[in-house]
Amino acid sequence: MTIAQTRRFNNYNEGIEWLRSRIRDVTTDLIILPENWIGIRIFSNEEFNEYVSLLRELANEVGALIIGGAAYVSINNKNVSICPMVNEKGLINYSEKIYPSRATGERIGISNGNRLGIIKMNDWRVSCIICVDAMYPELTRLLAKHEVDLVANPSSISVDRVSLWRSLGLVRAFENSTYFASAMGTGYKYPDGRDVLGGSFVASPNGEYRLVIDLGIEGVFTAIIDHDEIEYARSRRGYINDLRNEFLISNILVNIVDT
Repeated sequence: MTIAQTRRFNNYNEGIEWLRSRIRDVTTDLIILPENWIGIRIFSNEEFNEYVSLLRELANEVGALIIGGAAYVSINNKNVSICPMVNEKGLINYSEKIYPSRATGERIGISNGNRLGIIKMNDWRVSCIICVDAMYPELTRLLAKHEVDLVANPSSISVDRVSLWRSLGLVRAFENSTYFASAMGTGYKYPDGRDVLGGSFVASPNGEYRLVIDLGIEGVFTAIIDHDEIEYARSRRGYINDLRNEFLISNILVNIVDT
C-alpha cells in the first residue's frame, strides 16, 4: 500500500499530474490521499465526477485502488465531505464525513454525512474514515463489526497534534484488530494559523507502526501489510468477536448520581 503526503493543490488537475509523476514507477495495489489535497473549494457534482474520472484513469494506469482523500461536494443543495474509492472501473464506493470539525469551523459550511463505504478487494476489506471522524470510536468499531481489515484516514492535522493523531491511530488499530493508515497533507496552515506539516503513518493491529513519514516532506511512501497480522490479533484477543455480541453492552448498567 502507498501513502501520499502532499501539499494542498489549487485544483484536481494539478494534483493528479503531481501524483502521476510520483507514482509512475511504484508497484502498489492501494493508494491513500490526504483530506482536501485538491483544495477546500466546494465542488459541484459535475466537477466531482470529473475528479473521479481522473482518478479512474490513474487507477487503471497503476492497477491500484485509490482512496481519493476527501473533497467538499455540493449534492442536492447540501455540502458534504466525500472520500471516493476508485479503481479502473470508476467510483465503486465512498464514505462521507459524519462529524465535520467543530474546532476548525468546518460545520459552518459542511453538513454531517451519513455513509461509510466498505470495499472488498481480494482477501481484504477496506474502508475510509475522514479525519476527525477517527475521534469517534463508535465509527471505527462499526467498521470492525463488518470485518474491515484496513481503515484509511485521509486527514489534515496541525503539527502540534501529530503525536496525538499517531497515538490515536495506534489505539484504533489495536482495539479493532485492523490496520489504520492516515494520509496527511503538508505545507500549509490551519485557519487559525497553525502549521500543517504531515506526519502520515500506518499502524498495525498489534500495536506497532508499519510506516511513519517525517514532518515537512512531500512524496509517496510504501508499506507492506500482512493479513497474517490481522488473523493473529483477532485469534489472540478476540475483541471483534466480543463486540459483535450486543448483549455485552445492553446488559451494562450506567448509574449517574447527582451530588
